[in-house]
Amino acid sequence: MYTFRADIGAANDNRKKRRRRWFWGVLLTLLIVGVIGYVEGKRYFLDGLPELPTKQSMWELNVQPNITLLDKDGKIIGHRGPYYGRPLTLSEMPSYLSDAFLAIEDQRFYEHPGIDRKAILRAALANVKAGERSQGGSTLTQQLVKNMVLTPDKTYKRKFQEMWLSYKMEEILTKPEILELYLNRVDLGNRSYGVEAASQRYFGKSAVQINLAEAVVLAALPKATNAYDPTRHPEASRARAKLVLQEMMVQGKISPAEMSDAELKAAEIIKTSIIYIDDNTLGHVFDMVAEQAEGLIGSKTKDLIIRTTIDPALQKNALKTLSTLISKNEKSKKVSEGALVSIETETGAIRALVGGRDYSKSKFNRATQALRQPGSSFKAFVYAAALESGLTPGTVRIDEPVDIAGWKPGNYSNRYRGPMTLRAALKLSVNTIAAQVGAEIGPDKIVELAHRFGISTKLGVHYSIALGAAEVHLLDMTSAYMVFANEGLRRPPYVIEHISDTANTELYTRKSLAPERVYALPYARQMTGMLRDVVDSGTGHGARLGERQAAGKTGTSQDYRDAWFIGFTADYTTGVWLGNDDNTPTRRITGGLLPVDIWKQFMLQAHKGKKLRPLHAPDPLVHDEQTQALVTFYQNLSEKFITERNLANGLQPQTISAGGNP
Repeated sequence: MYTFRADIGAANDNRKKRRRRWFWGVLLTLLIVGVIGYVEGKRYFLDGLPELPTKQSMWELNVQPNITLLDKDGKIIGHRGPYYGRPLTLSEMPSYLSDAFLAIEDQRFYEHPGIDRKAILRAALANVKAGERSQGGSTLTQQLVKNMVLTPDKTYKRKFQEMWLSYKMEEILTKPEILELYLNRVDLGNRSYGVEAASQRYFGKSAVQINLAEAVVLAALPKATNAYDPTRHPEASRARAKLVLQEMMVQGKISPAEMSDAELKAAEIIKTSIIYIDDNTLGHVFDMVAEQAEGLIGSKTKDLIIRTTIDPALQKNALKTLSTLISKNEKSKKVSEGALVSIETETGAIRALVGGRDYSKSKFNRATQALRQPGSSFKAFVYAAALESGLTPGTVRIDEPVDIAGWKPGNYSNRYRGPMTLRAALKLSVNTIAAQVGAEIGPDKIVELAHRFGISTKLGVHYSIALGAAEVHLLDMTSAYMVFANEGLRRPPYVIEHISDTANTELYTRKSLAPERVYALPYARQMTGMLRDVVDSGTGHGARLGERQAAGKTGTSQDYRDAWFIGFTADYTTGVWLGNDDNTPTRRITGGLLPVDIWKQFMLQAHKGKKLRPLHAPDPLVHDEQTQALVTFYQNLSEKFITERNLANGLQPQTISAGGNP
């Protein structure tokens, strides 16, 4: 029996040893896993962690320049970008301003090391009780780090980085320095950063001058700048401001009497002098201006003031006209987009530019970025090159089926008119004659002239270039037509007059350059006369402006994918394009229809109050007796032949009349 008991004791000892080994094994494993987890976790959370700058450069961190845009007369159109205002020191601010922010945002600011564990626990309990995230536990230091250094992503990794950097910031800056920096950089809505910018925005005065009632309105904003925006949600703003006052009184920062007095003096929110760019009206213009400004002066961190060439009245007129007529015809005509450019004829100054019907839905600038086929509006360059090659507006060619190296272009009407002058062919937008002339003078001459006039895109040297089978920008086409209006002189379009910083340091001023002669004056006048015929009695007759002389050309690309009208007066050269971004066809929209309507409505408004000024053009050569006799001779000579040929091809003969390819 004794031996039996001894065996049991030995077995128990072995079990105890195994248990101890198992315990220490598990403990060691947990320790190893913990160390590895800590190392890897720290590596993960600190991966990509940005470094805090030095104390001296902290104020410059992530400050984006604000750009003030001026119109052609030097008046403010608006601002875009964050607005910071003048940096203020704590000593300049009234004490109740900083007290208000501390009372509602971080009452233990002077006690915690950047992270407030009590606030985090309090917020966590409140969130659990509410069943959702209703409170946050971020300190002012954390808010500052988040807004200045980190991205706004709501992830555990970013939150850990925020806490880590908050500790680090408290090692670099003193508490008063952190508070001062916070009050100058905190987002207070409406693109206003810092109490000075916000005070100017909401009260029209410096933060140095605001009273307690106004101070609590600002302190109410960091929690939710949109929800407590005093200009949009005054009731919510007042309720939140009252809560700030209550917290200040509870914490002993103000007396009950001061609280009551501030409640009675509810902050009067005035309309500020700071106007922000209406993106839907001027968004495409601003994008173009900002891009060009960087090209002119390089990337800048200082606030900029840019004087532009834009006429606000014309800009609003352009957008309203374009968007209204597209909306009216969107379903019936299957057209969804458009663009309009209007340039002062004598200077090249862009007075209006609309890159699309709704900037909020698409920032793509169809006036400067889209490449579209101009169709017959490109014929102006074909005939311009023809005049340089020795042809005249009275030169006669036969409208008949053509075969140019296998290319067989037809007319829009699918009919043929027989002999006609180049003037009549352009007026009626006859494809066969434009194709013949293009082949006769050579596509290379057309391409060279188009580039000389200001078309910047690459153009293929092929016969179909005569009918606009190329891709161009609306701005290029519009500025190229200015050469005709300016009697052969090229004035490149521009939108920036002057750039300076807020200290009035000049960074760029546009130099007044003499225009370049790119086309002979007699030819330019002849082309102006031919383009006047298009408006007076041709495919662009819908663009007539009463007694005011106008000239231009319609254009429609294949399958009605693009519809154009480019036209000019002595005052403005304006181009209109309509189509769809996905390049789907419209429902038979031609340049002589909706684009002409938009152009006319815009131009009638643009010319209100302006004196009648003539376009420089010779008398129409079609009235010259010799030319008319020549046309009659060719018509009589070939009438029978053309009639028989048309009938053989199932086509009906047609005399010269209004119509043709618009």
